[in-house]
Amino acid sequence: MKAEEILGKIEAMHYWDARVLKFDSSFFGDELILIFEDTECDVKLSFTGCSKFSFITNVDDRTKPLRELTRPQIPYFLQDIEVTDVQSEGYQLLNCKITMPPLNAEIVCKSISVEKV
Repeated sequence: MKAEEILGKIEAMHYWDARVLKFDSSFFGDELILIFEDTECDVKLSFTGCSKFSFITNVDDRTKPLRELTRPQIPYFLQDIEVTDVQSEGYQLLNCKITMPPLNAEIVCKSISVEKV
């Protein structure tokens, strides 16, 4: 049930085809932040209490250092975000799958917050 509420907030931001500006990890992966462009402002998704984080991308995507890319050169655009409730070791967690070709990510965490920045 919690996942449906969070997904509703994310979908209200009309993220489809939005350019991803930042995807950072802090505190040894305990916190992840994804920021994407919206028509009015940028949107920040914060994942906290992360126990699993994986991403898969094409090797060709990593031939040029991403830090050298300008904003219009960033190749990541959100295509799909799925959030589901999961239970692991007696804890109620959230599983979030993010498709932003050429990168796909999966995050298992305690909470997800959505805010305009």
